[in-house]
Amino acid sequence: MKQLHYVIQTLLHSKGSNLLKVVSLGLGLTMSILLFARVAFEQSYDTCFPDTDRLYQVWSQFTVKGEKLDWQEMNCGPVAGAILESFPEQVESATCTAHWLVSNPLYYGNTRFDDKKIAADSLFFRTMGIEVLSGNPVQDLQQPNVVYLSETLARKMFGTEDPIGKVISYNHERDLTVRGTYADLPDNTTLKAEGIVSLPPSWAAEVSNYSWSGGDSYFQYIRLKPGADAEALNSRLGAMVDKYRPSEDKKVYGYTAKIAPLRDTYRGYEDMKRSAVILTVMGFAILFIAALNYALISISSLSRRAKAVGVQKCSGASSAGIFGMFLAETALIIGLALVVMVFLLFAFQDFVEDTAATRLANLFTGNRLWVPVGTVLLLFLIGGVLPGQLFARIPVTQVFRRYTEGKKGWKRPLLFVQFAGVAFICGVMWMVTVQYDYVTSKDMGFSTERVATGYIPFTTAEESEGAEHFFRSLPYVEDVTAGGDPLMGYSGTMINDEGGNSLFSARFDQIRPNYADFMGMTLLKGRMPRLEGLEHWYDEVVVNETLARMMHWGDDVVGCMVNTMGVNVKVVGLLKDFQMGGFYEQPAPYIGFAKTSFGGNLFFKLKEPFGDNLLKLQQATVNAYPDKTIDIYSMQSEADRLYNPVRVLRNAMMVAALVMFLVMLMGLLGYTADEVQRRSKEIAIRKVNGAEAAGILELLGRDILWVAVPAVLLGVCASAYVNGLWLDMFSVAVPSGWAMYVLVAIVNLLVILGCVLWRTWHIANENPVVSLKSE
Repeated sequence: MKQLHYVIQTLLHSKGSNLLKVVSLGLGLTMSILLFARVAFEQSYDTCFPDTDRLYQVWSQFTVKGEKLDWQEMNCGPVAGAILESFPEQVESATCTAHWLVSNPLYYGNTRFDDKKIAADSLFFRTMGIEVLSGNPVQDLQQPNVVYLSETLARKMFGTEDPIGKVISYNHERDLTVRGTYADLPDNTTLKAEGIVSLPPSWAAEVSNYSWSGGDSYFQYIRLKPGADAEALNSRLGAMVDKYRPSEDKKVYGYTAKIAPLRDTYRGYEDMKRSAVILTVMGFAILFIAALNYALISISSLSRRAKAVGVQKCSGASSAGIFGMFLAETALIIGLALVVMVFLLFAFQDFVEDTAATRLANLFTGNRLWVPVGTVLLLFLIGGVLPGQLFARIPVTQVFRRYTEGKKGWKRPLLFVQFAGVAFICGVMWMVTVQYDYVTSKDMGFSTERVATGYIPFTTAEESEGAEHFFRSLPYVEDVTAGGDPLMGYSGTMINDEGGNSLFSARFDQIRPNYADFMGMTLLKGRMPRLEGLEHWYDEVVVNETLARMMHWGDDVVGCMVNTMGVNVKVVGLLKDFQMGGFYEQPAPYIGFAKTSFGGNLFFKLKEPFGDNLLKLQQATVNAYPDKTIDIYSMQSEADRLYNPVRVLRNAMMVAALVMFLVMLMGLLGYTADEVQRRSKEIAIRKVNGAEAAGILELLGRDILWVAVPAVLLGVCASAYVNGLWLDMFSVAVPSGWAMYVLVAIVNLLVILGCVLWRTWHIANENPVVSLKSE
């Protein structure tokens, strides 16, 4: 208890210094734990299922003209069932799912529910190992128009009533009967769904391409039997797939399948791997800087606290006792920093959840509590053990003389690490910020300005014509068109040579005649496909520059013939390349056919004020088509969502840079104050001998620059390397060059130098007699 009393008295004696420690550690812990927790959450995806190590996902690979395309998650419908049938000794269960078949909302009465759903066959729950609360899914999901609801959605829809037997509507198109319920799934799974709609293979074959000939739109999973060898199974899948494929398809393209652990799917995405590396590096950088800043402030106080330590040793305290007292002091300060962290997490919960891309509760569940605990322990070891050993080594004789041992031996390396870390974070933050601004403002080859969009299907020509007339008659609508959404991407079609052999896959679209002009696309040559005078809707097409280049047509594009879907079509126009799905991929080959009716993806050019008119359009659409589910929204908001992960990373980097700057400045101020106190006699003697204030400032500034310059250069170079890895995810990069990094380095050095000069201005201009008298 006496030692604890000494620790508390020591903390109260240096309230200003300890306040800096608590604030800097609180900020550092908040950001580092937040970043680590997000990485841990993302790395835990799809580990919620029983015996996850036996759960695998099916992947497909197509080969076109001898070139193997990338492995993809979407498969031909019968693949999973064929695996189960062909390898009963290795495979326990298999399931086929589809997302696009049930992407529209559910209705109970007039209440709409936008909760995510998945269409799945009868073995879904058995394969995934999801707990079924009621019902017999193996039997029920063999029938069409059956749905199983999660416990949460069932309660949301029906309250305390029994959901079994209730009838709900899918998009006002077909009725679904609730046959069972299942336990809620956590957020960290790629199969997060509140409803499972039955997907009998026979029904799937009626409404979609559920065959071995294309139709690769299904996510599929298998559960291996205990002890089964996944690699051995993979070695046999090629021959199995080849056995089922139609011979005609084999002549056109190759197709095979493999299985891979489901737990590796999400964390194997390229953007997730890059994000994990960047966020982990940032987390460790912030943690080490906070810890080393604490150590720096503590070590800088050695000369001031040496006599107190000497007195304690004279009173019988051992080196181990002094070491333990410092560790207790560190533990108390970290405890106060944790209080600051908890306050910040809840005070800025919206920002925290936006940065973490999940709810705050998900970050600190029981199986992820090791993240904050491990972070705090690492901080305790770095920030407590090193300074504690130095304090414990102070000899008893320090009661009688000044402590000068190791004046700079520890301080300068600690400062070096801090300066390098801050420069690194600033370099990454700057690049993420300017890249985000660049891709969100760069011309995509089409315009989203004042454009609203929505999906509205029409079943008859009369309904389609009436809808086009209705929308054009609205006074706040300038123009309307229909076609594919370049932000969301397009479906595909194979481009063949004259012999019918596949050359490559192109993006397929059907567009109205005014589509290119409406979208602000550039028609380089020719015209758009016409609706009048065509024998078939596919007689004429417009292509983009990429497709023309891949066909080696040169400048004579208009009039060329291209083979696709088994027919030869005439190219009547050439479009300038435009982005599809944002600046994550290079422009893909595009082929656009005439769209004979108004419907599907609709686009509306609205007059100003855009926001008010968008609300009017939404209300007018609901009134005109009360039996349809129609969502009309700003196309610009859709574009913003494409880069939401970049925006989140930008915000995280800006806060991280600010936090690290504050932590670094706190440590630098503490270091400078102690250096000035330690060298006050030297400075006074220099002034007595004729040194000017400017010379004193130059002396102290040059002293810090010897550390800062190499540290900042190292940090900036490291940020350039990491930025290069991150920019690989984009098809374009901001044209900055090394000038940006030079600017970041200069700004960092100016801030560091300015802080030192501001802190030493008083002593440089002080009467030297005052300093000498204090000695």
